[in-house]
Amino acid sequence: MKYMTFEINGTDYKLRLGAAQIMELEKHLGGRNPLDVLMATEQGQLPSVTSTLRILHAAMVRFQASVSWRDVLDIYDGYVDNGNTYTDLLQPLIKVFEVSGFFKAAPAEESLRATQ
Repeated sequence: MKYMTFEINGTDYKLRLGAAQIMELEKHLGGRNPLDVLMATEQGQLPSVTSTLRILHAAMVRFQASVSWRDVLDIYDGYVDNGNTYTDLLQPLIKVFEVSGFFKAAPAEESLRATQ
């Protein structure tokens, strides 16, 4: 099974969206396709922090079932405290969509670690 490994605050998390996580995520996003939320960046708009963190949470629970919404908020706060920004989080989440079957990667794209 494919997943994306993302190191946050010294902890490696396996990230992937399965069908159940996608369906739950769509409920939180008011029926919107989660990829549409992230693709807004291509149109010059940033997705809301809430939407972005909902995507992160959904991607985490596939392999870390005990991670709660509150945990994700704390993880994000630590991520920012460690010198990262909200926009730094967007590129890894795009990789999550790739390993989750939303689209295929460009042939030369190897900047983030994905494991099969």
